[in-house]
Amino acid sequence: MVVKKLMPYGHYVLVMLLIVYLILAWMYFKDNAGQLTAFGLLLWFVIVPLLLFAFILALRWRQKKTESSTAEAAYNDSEKERAKLPDTYRLFMYSSICLPEGDNWSDVIDNDADLTLLSEDLTDFDGLPILTKPIAWLTDVAPLPYQHMHEAGLEDSDLNGLTLRLCSLIYEQLSLSDEVLSSIAKHLNVHDKQDTHEPNSAIDIHPDWQQHYLVSADKTDNDESTFAPSDSSLSKFSIYLCVPEGADTELLIAATKEQLSTYGLLESLITINPIVTNDIDLERNITYDSMQFINEHVMPLAQSASPELCLLIIADTQINDEWLELQLYSNNSSTIIPTEAGVLLIFGNQAAQDVLDIDTYANVLLTKICAPDVKDMSTQNADINDHSQSEVCLDSRRSYSHRLMRIKDLLLDNSFSLSSTTVKTHIQTELDDTTNKTNVLPQNISVTSITDINPEKQPYDMSVYMSFIDALTAQDILVNERYLGHYMPSNLWLKPFIGLSLFVNLINTNQQESDYIFLETQHKRCSMLWLADFS
Repeated sequence: MVVKKLMPYGHYVLVMLLIVYLILAWMYFKDNAGQLTAFGLLLWFVIVPLLLFAFILALRWRQKKTESSTAEAAYNDSEKERAKLPDTYRLFMYSSICLPEGDNWSDVIDNDADLTLLSEDLTDFDGLPILTKPIAWLTDVAPLPYQHMHEAGLEDSDLNGLTLRLCSLIYEQLSLSDEVLSSIAKHLNVHDKQDTHEPNSAIDIHPDWQQHYLVSADKTDNDESTFAPSDSSLSKFSIYLCVPEGADTELLIAATKEQLSTYGLLESLITINPIVTNDIDLERNITYDSMQFINEHVMPLAQSASPELCLLIIADTQINDEWLELQLYSNNSSTIIPTEAGVLLIFGNQAAQDVLDIDTYANVLLTKICAPDVKDMSTQNADINDHSQSEVCLDSRRSYSHRLMRIKDLLLDNSFSLSSTTVKTHIQTELDDTTNKTNVLPQNISVTSITDINPEKQPYDMSVYMSFIDALTAQDILVNERYLGHYMPSNLWLKPFIGLSLFVNLINTNQQESDYIFLETQHKRCSMLWLADFS
């Protein structure tokens, strides 16, 4: 690299030396004309300048050859990088959503009504009611069938206002998923009965009767096919409950278990893991984010050969005094409108779908697009006004542009048809390793592109995303873009998963509107491509 930079300067120096030499030789022989012979004229004014000129040309030829080989190597590396497909995971997903706008794609996207209301309890700095955006159709906690809460009288306690509202959000999410949860409960209960059956009871009886008992037990098991042992059965159901800091997680877990029991999900068959978030001081307080959840739970689930399910419930409300004191009052901001939202997502792998065969599941291909490394990670903790911090911000913006272009190439090169890494055949792997793509994009296709960008808060990302859309339309693709980042923007868990929930809802309810539907969610150092697989 250093030699490459020095070579142009060497050319200029040699040219200047050639000019200086000719001037000096002319001045010398001007004063000593008697010494200039025909051979001297040829030597000093023809041969020596030509040798210097030839040396300069040789250096220029070498420089061009070096640049050409470097460019060719960079091009080959770029082509190999494009041809190498990232890992793709197949998921079967179900979702429900609870927003002030509604609980499905059409209600949320097409809702242009003013949903803000003056609060009866919350006031601003001047003691005037503030505007809020509640879920007006959400049931109050008092009528909810939570026996332990009514026995304790918690529904009448003002101190548990945040928790009680979250109870209503969780109850609504589970109620919208009655059919799916009932199907899962039925399968889990059958599997539990298989495990509690007693095929080895013969060891506890007299040896003379053991053989007779085993034969009888075998006949009974053959007759009762419902309880036939199966290796391809769901054995557990992992649930993750994501709630804001300040909520009573123990009470919420107890309420969730109580409601799940009404669908037949026994407490012994499920595990509920709480995830506490804080959307006030994002840099210091969030230790577990949505991307970490996808890496640790969703991707391993997709790779598993045995049936596995994972349920994620996210609930948050900002319409309470605690949130206003921390966010609204501390930042002295009057433009924030407190709101609330809830999301439920079920992730299942291919084996789980083969067992359950739930029609309302969406078939999705998940691909992680990583960003290039930032050169100096230590500058991330620098002052925001420091020049080095500006460099990091610039690198971050460039990395987002890089990720979008990578997604565009991935979709176009593979004709919007990715293959799951876990089920690739040998032939497919060979095709993926080739550098020359032969896929031809279908003509006159329509695509729905969804992103969790907030146009009001992310103008630069919005302009980059529009360049991405323009690159798709340049291929004669009809693109219908949607932006979902303005729903609950301050909660970093709800931002990507609200978009994902609406994306899944659109797949299940509106498949004929577009030939291809995909969602791009942003994360700190990567982007996730969620592609609907209609095949």
